[in-house]
Amino acid sequence: MPILILTEDEIRQAISTTEAIDAVEAAFAALARGEASLPGVINFDLPPAPPAESPQGESHVKGAYIAGAPHFVIKIANNFYGNRTLGLPIGSGLMLAFDTTTGFLDAILLDNSYLTDLRTGAAGAVAVRYLAPTRVRQVAFIGAGTQARFQFQAIAAVRSIPSVVVWSRNPANADRFAREITDDAGCDARMAERVEDAVRSSDLIVTTTPSRQPLVSADWVQPGATLIAVGSDSPDKQELDVELLARAEVVIADRLSQCAELGEIHHALAAGAITHDDVAGELGDVVVGRIPGRTDDDQIIVCDLTGVGVQDAAIAGLVLEKARLMGLGRQLER
Repeated sequence: MPILILTEDEIRQAISTTEAIDAVEAAFAALARGEASLPGVINFDLPPAPPAESPQGESHVKGAYIAGAPHFVIKIANNFYGNRTLGLPIGSGLMLAFDTTTGFLDAILLDNSYLTDLRTGAAGAVAVRYLAPTRVRQVAFIGAGTQARFQFQAIAAVRSIPSVVVWSRNPANADRFAREITDDAGCDARMAERVEDAVRSSDLIVTTTPSRQPLVSADWVQPGATLIAVGSDSPDKQELDVELLARAEVVIADRLSQCAELGEIHHALAAGAITHDDVAGELGDVVVGRIPGRTDDDQIIVCDLTGVGVQDAAIAGLVLEKARLMGLGRQLER
């Protein structure tokens, strides 16, 4: 039984953004219908190298089995922010696909965290599809790194984006991202000097930072805005003021049990700003029609995306299916 090995280049050939969005949407639906088995999430930080105070790096291990799939998947994704100074990508990692009949390793996807970035962007697009205004006037990106680019690409596949404003702690990064959007997508994009300026003028706000302090205040968010919070994927990360979740008419989790431990919901619960009853439900519940998405143009909606293992299982399964049809990869004999 040989093991299929796929490189990042081959993985990129095998899947498109639109396919990723559809796969992730189906995965959320399967989760809502009780058709998925997920282990607990493993997150850990590597201690900083003196004299730095922030972690040297972080690792996230997730996985899932979706009923009827030929594989269950375990994913390892790492972020080492100091890699910039070494001329290396921040993200690295891989996915392992195991045969559900025998339990043997069937494939190794050497994606260098590409599929994690892609499926996270796809989840943002699914949230926008169901929760954002039908006509988006302006999108604010809080953060201008790799994930902001994946979010823009995915959201543009489900909504027309006439205008973009970008904020980053590094103004040069924000300016570069805004110019890329203008040049590559023909979209009116500009840099904001303050988070407040970006948020106040936008009806769709996407946060993609590793911040450990709130960046977005409740007072800045206008009626009718949708916030897609992506960055808070470990207990000490936070991008939104807890009062923002208290003010929101609708709060949605990608997976409530996980968001209660890791995400923006975790911080709001810990602060007593909301209770579990204040969370309307999970994104999968919206997808299958169990709960409504946006029902009013003036609703403020917060969607907390901490990244769920079903996304990894779905996207890895699709890549493997297409890669075999396309004859990609090489076989490693055991």
